[in-house]
Parts: sequence; C-alpha cells; structure tokens
Amino acid sequence: MTPGKKIFIGLTVVVIAVVVTVGVRRHMDLRQGAELAALYCSSCHLEPAPDMLPKHSWVAALGYMGYWLGIENTDYLDEEPEMVQTNVRSRLQALQREDVLPAAPALGDEEWATLRRYYIETAPATPLPQRDKPALRWELPRFQAFESNYRPPLPITTLVHIREDTSEVYIGDTGERALTILDRDGRQKVAPRRFRPVITPVDIEFVGDTAYVASIGDLLATEPAESGPAHIAAVSLVNQSTADATLSVLLEDLYRMADMEVVDLNGDGRLDFIVAGFGSTTGNVSWFESREDGGYTEHLLLGLPGAVRVQTHDFNDDGLLDILVLVSDAREGLHLLVNQGGNRFADQLIFQTHSGYGHTYFELQDFNDDGLMDVLVVNGDNVDSDPYNTRKNYHGLRIYLNRGEYEFEEAYFYPMYGAFIAKSADFDDDGDLDIAAISFYPDFSSERREAFAYLENQGGLEFTASTDEEVMRGRWMTMDIGDLDGDDDVDVVLGGGYLRVGMGPYPEFADELDRTGPAVLILKNTLN
Repeated sequence: MTPGKKIFIGLTVVVIAVVVTVGVRRHMDLRQGAELAALYCSSCHLEPAPDMLPKHSWVAALGYMGYWLGIENTDYLDEEPEMVQTNVRSRLQALQREDVLPAAPALGDEEWATLRRYYIETAPATPLPQRDKPALRWELPRFQAFESNYRPPLPITTLVHIREDTSEVYIGDTGERALTILDRDGRQKVAPRRFRPVITPVDIEFVGDTAYVASIGDLLATEPAESGPAHIAAVSLVNQSTADATLSVLLEDLYRMADMEVVDLNGDGRLDFIVAGFGSTTGNVSWFESREDGGYTEHLLLGLPGAVRVQTHDFNDDGLLDILVLVSDAREGLHLLVNQGGNRFADQLIFQTHSGYGHTYFELQDFNDDGLMDVLVVNGDNVDSDPYNTRKNYHGLRIYLNRGEYEFEEAYFYPMYGAFIAKSADFDDDGDLDIAAISFYPDFSSERREAFAYLENQGGLEFTASTDEEVMRGRWMTMDIGDLDGDDDVDVVLGGGYLRVGMGPYPEFADELDRTGPAVLILKNTLN
C-alpha cells in the first residue's frame, strides 16, 4: 500500500469518526432535550409532541413558555420578524402584571438551550397536513345570505343571540359596548343601547321579563379594561325589549368571563348563576347560589383558568343537575362535575389534550338517538404563543358519543383550521342532526378560505361539507342558530370580528377585511 493511499484511508477513518462522534453527541443532546421536556413541560400541561407545531412556530412558542420557567432572556428572537418579537415579549408584561413569574429560573441556560434544540430540530419544517378531509362543495343551496345594515366603525361582535319569540337578533359588540336589536331581515330595529355601567356582552339569557347579560370586561386581557371588570347584569325589559330597559349589576369583580348558565341548580326555586371565568393567568368556574336576601354565595367548582363554556344536564339520571365544563388553557380538557347534592360536586375528567388544541366551544346533543346526551366539541383558537397563525391539522369539530358511566368515545372528526363555534340542528328536516360551523382562524394564505361550513348529516355520522364565496367575505367570531323568521326552519346568524389577532403575517388581507367584512350576515334557511 502506497503512503498516499495510507494517508487517504487514515483521513477517511478520521472523518468517519468525527461524523459518528457528532452524530452520537447530537443523539445524546436530543435525548437529553426530550428528558427535559418530559420533566419541565409536563409540569404545566400535557407534554407536547414536537410535530404539533413547525419549527418557526416553536421558536415563538418556546419564548413564551420560557417565561413560565423563569427564563426571561429571549435574545434568540432578534432574528425573528418584528411581529413575533412583539407578540412574545408582550406576554412577559402580562405575566409581570399578574405577578406569576417564578422567583428564580427552574433550569439553567444550557439546559434550556438543549430543551429548545430538541423541539426546533425535531419539529417538521412545515405544518402537518389535514388527514381525511372531506371534499368541500362550494355552494350553499340550503341558505340564502342577507347582509345587515348594522355596521359599527370596526365590528368586533362578541354576542349573537336569536330571540325566536320576537323574531329578533341581539348583537353585542366590544367596541360599541352595547346591545343592538335587528329584525328578522337584519335591519337595525333598535340603535345600539348603551348602559351604565358599560357592558361588553358575551352571553344573554331571557327569563320572563328579565334579560341576564354576561359582560366579559377586558376582551383581549391586555390592560385593565376601561369598561370595568367582568360582571353579570340584569336588564329589566320594557314591553319585552331592552330598548328602554334599565340595568342593575348582580355579580361583579368576576374573572374575565367566557360563558354563563342561568339555572336553579339546587332546586330552591331561585335562579343561580354558573360562571366560566376564563381569566388570564388565573381563572375559575364557580356557581353563585341565590340567597333569600337577594344576594349570592359563591361556590368554587374548578380552580383552573381557561374555562370557555359551561352547560348543565343530569347525566346519571339522579334528579340532580351536573355541570359540563370545557377548559382551554394549559391542561385543556372536558370536565364533568357530577352533582353529589348538598353543594358538593365530584370532578370527572372526560378527556385531556395538549395545550395547542385551543378549545373554544361545545354543545350537548343526542347524535345517535340512544337517549344519552353526546357532546359536540370545537377546537381552533390559534393565537396562543403562535403569532404565525400556523395551520393545525388537529383543529376542527369532534363528536363524542356518550357510552354511559361517564365514558365518551370520539366517533367523528371534521378537520377545520381555526374552528371556533359549531351548532347542530336538523336544518333539512330529514330526522337527523346537521352542523353549522365557523372559523375565526381559517387558512388566510388560501384563495378559498373555509370561514363557514355546513355539514349535512347523511346518516351514521357521515357528513357532506358545503360553503360558498359569500360567507368567505367575513371573519366570523360568533354565531347563533334558530328560527328567526317564523317559518319553522332553522336559520343562521354570523357575527364578524375584525381584530388583528392572528393575522400578523397577512396585514394587507386584514385591511381588506376591515373595509369590506360584514358585521352581521344572516343565512336564511330555504327549506320553507
């Protein structure tokens, strides 16, 4: 063997050894990162898999997550777009304001760097695609669209409520801080009604001559709201209208509310309130027991932030109302609070998901007609630590069938980017439940955005999906269904929300929506 050949072979061996050494070190580094993730990430929520976000989204998400671990240095964001830096660093201000930052870092700088590398290096370069997405038909023969003449300067519709007995639509808007009434054709019937104290309506329930209004206070949880803290108010109707009504506050200084239930929970003949206090970094679910003296006694049910919806139903047929709660923060999931009597409730966890799901809504329906109440669950909130508004293949609608004994089985999934609200009814009068759904975070990069979908039940939980260009014109934040025009079929009313939240990468499109997006769009059912 010649000396030159020996040198070549020797160099080759050295190169191979270096490559192997680097590979082993990288493998060990990623393994250590996975171990750190299991230790630290799971302390706040289910441990997320790296493929739930693409690489660029993990850069931003880990910046925010680091704050919770006491890591305030985010210099590595300097190479990211300004919108990402602003989004992440603004979270630090919120946590400082809420005084929830750790006194000292939970891990060292090198460990934190290793944990970050694990997620960023093993995550996919682009979002994973949707699976088993049904073909979307671009026509809506079931509905005819009517745009309302109600148009505030910048619609941020926080409430749409169809009041069937008066053929009216009640609209709540956070910018207007008012209630507005539309007639069955979407024409403004009563000018925006402003009350004192001011309200930011997110829910309204009519009981007799009173309308109970849930006011969220600070919608975006950025600064102390000028409109005051969250509260529940009673509006005494005049001729069954809020036009000349007066308002009185029943409950105040609540956590930022997402939902309320007005119900006689303990069977004493007085109305109580169950409140989903989403909060910010802290929140809870409580029920407020009505006392004989007109006051209320608070009973804490669930000491978790992020509650988005509460509903009551007697799930075990014992004559007592149980409470179903959907949580959309940290340890996201569905909780069944089983009524034990005597103001006692047992927490039965139905399911729990990782923190990227972004749950937003659920409703109770019997989808398979077996006499047991099933659950339609929606997830698609897309701004938690992800300013890129990344498409997520796990966003959409799910039907969980009630199998008895507090067991629920996921039996249907419809993928829908940014899904926000879904409501079910027999829209075509064929004896089964169809679904209407909206998305607040659709795929804005697509020329055809699935902002609304009508899922027509074909039997056996098989659905066909439809939409059209007209509903694509808006960005829908809220929705209600009901017989608005008194013709015995189910109509849909969509409420627009033209915030810049989640639209950082698409400023030009956000400008267009601000100019042309409808505040309210009525989809009248063509059945009758």
